[in-house]
Amino acid sequence: MTRRARVLVVATGLAAIALVVASVAAVMLRPLAVFEAFERARLRLDRMERVEVNGPRGPLVYWRGGSGPLVLFLHGVNDQAGTWVRVIAPLRDHHRVVLVDLPGHGASAPAAGPLSVKDLLDGVETVVAAESRGEPVTLAGNSLGGWLALLYADRHSDRVRQIVLVNGAAIRDDGTGPKVNLLPRNRQEAAAALQATMSPASAPMPGFVMDDLVRRAPASPLARLTASPMPDEFLIDARLGSLRVPVTLIWGEDDHVLPVAYARRVAAALAEAELVLLPRCGHIPQRECPDQLRPALDRALRAAAH
Repeated sequence: MTRRARVLVVATGLAAIALVVASVAAVMLRPLAVFEAFERARLRLDRMERVEVNGPRGPLVYWRGGSGPLVLFLHGVNDQAGTWVRVIAPLRDHHRVVLVDLPGHGASAPAAGPLSVKDLLDGVETVVAAESRGEPVTLAGNSLGGWLALLYADRHSDRVRQIVLVNGAAIRDDGTGPKVNLLPRNRQEAAAALQATMSPASAPMPGFVMDDLVRRAPASPLARLTASPMPDEFLIDARLGSLRVPVTLIWGEDDHVLPVAYARRVAAALAEAELVLLPRCGHIPQRECPDQLRPALDRALRAAAH
């Protein structure tokens, strides 16, 4: 081997080592961003089309694929459209699936500054208007996304075929649930938040993930939302009974943020509701137990189609 060839081999090896070191450092320092980037890369690999439209607060990004009746998926706070990537593949055979980056989340504006529930609901209305083609839509929402689905149906019940709440917020807590700080200030609080959202059957998160939760909390969408006042018009507890839209509640049994008792209260307040429980699942089933959520979603959507 010539001297030049040896230099090239060494340089290539050093570059590879540097790349590995940089990748490991990124995972250790910014694990949540790396995880989200992986989910969004999977959306592209699964041939989901990225779409950008103008929203009231700036560009709105969503992903679409499949054919058939429209199902709009709404993620929870501090999340993004890629959260649904593990459950949508079989659904696209029979439905046109749209995954939204809610305003202030993912790649949707505003990236910083004040954020309100009105901003989020306006974003949902913008995407439905762009994609519904005048036909009724099914709204499937996790956590905050479930609340937005109900708020949209409260405003536009004639445009909604069905709602699926996946551990979805709907009413105010009655004060009996555990007190968990979802804006953790230290690793101990981050561990408590993760313990509340995840099933004990799931593997515990490493410390560097909890450190990243703490680092992101002050500027997170949740922090921006809680800094804004909550108008009474968005508290729909008393109006749920008048909602004439079928609702399926799919609930992780091990959720301690919105426990099963909360789900039963929501179901009892609705005129037409079915509750499906998922064992060994927490607050975000689409990530923690997609193999259980996938068939439950499919059954709920097929039932509404007949």
